[in-house]
Amino acid sequence: MVELYESKISQTDDLVDIADFLTEDPQYKKSVQKYINNPFDADIERVGKGTFTVAISKADSPSLDKFDPATAVTKATTEALAKLACTGARFLTTKNVDDRRITALGLVKDKKKVASMAFDAKGDTIYLVGNIEDESDFQINNKTLGVILKAIERDLITSAHHISSNGLFISLLECCAPNELGFDITGDAEYEDKEFLFGRSRHLAIITVNDEQENELVDFLFNEDIPITLLGHVTKGELRLDDLSFGYIDDYICE
Repeated sequence: MVELYESKISQTDDLVDIADFLTEDPQYKKSVQKYINNPFDADIERVGKGTFTVAISKADSPSLDKFDPATAVTKATTEALAKLACTGARFLTTKNVDDRRITALGLVKDKKKVASMAFDAKGDTIYLVGNIEDESDFQINNKTLGVILKAIERDLITSAHHISSNGLFISLLECCAPNELGFDITGDAEYEDKEFLFGRSRHLAIITVNDEQENELVDFLFNEDIPITLLGHVTKGELRLDDLSFGYIDDYICE
């Protein structure tokens, strides 16, 4: 189950109640504000008077009462590298800081092609990309990260955001908040809606494309043998799963 507010979410199966809790919680609204201020999966910095651009992403290792130290570091490393790829940065190196935080450094070849995690426009199509291959140790296929990176460099993606351990719903809210847009998505028949939205996602990232990009992106990922799942569409501001409404994005962000 999602790490953020895990105990609260586990107490109810009413998805609207869970969403209402987020709209009323100042801690959550404070956490989403950072994505409004900086809508990128990694921090982008110029080095050497603009001669090149680097991306820096960080991820905290999860609690050691749930995972052994090696698995915790692997999980954090996976998250940090996924953040780099979703920004459009080529991985350079990682640093393990006192067994608690992983810092990853990447190179951006063209600063004009840094990918935002923010949904861009109503009507854009939302996809889920990639699978977590081994659920026991949180390993991912590095090829998936490379293909996401290439798609960004080829201007085939409008936005990209890794799906964190806080689950799909909260990751989608992070995409919606910067431009105050929403989503209309379809559930997964293999999972209960609660698990689909608030459980650990089996997918790596959320991406969006516009009409001009869509066919070329789908063909590109198919040819590269990267799993892609149609999730839904970006809306003007309402948040919907099938026939269920979770209100509007304005409800989840600070005024």
